[in-house]
Amino acid sequence: MENQEISNEEKEFIKSQIETMLKARDEFFAVLDANVPKQGNSNVFDFDACKDKSLKELYAKFYSYDYSIRKILPYVYKRFGVSFNV
Repeated sequence: MENQEISNEEKEFIKSQIETMLKARDEFFAVLDANVPKQGNSNVFDFDACKDKSLKELYAKFYSYDYSIRKILPYVYKRFGVSFNV
């Protein structure tokens, strides 16, 4: 597949799928931002001060998933000629 041309339809499909994924990611962090206080003046979540302790476990699972996705995205970007800030 490395030597095959990427059609505009394929590129647009990949672009829209990444946009959808990043929107869902942003929505997840919006929920955390609204429900989990931050440590001091940082962006670090303070789960110990959070009323809903299950959010810490949920975040840990999400972070593992998110990290795995972010590791492969540069290869997808390169292959399909797309670029996003993550």
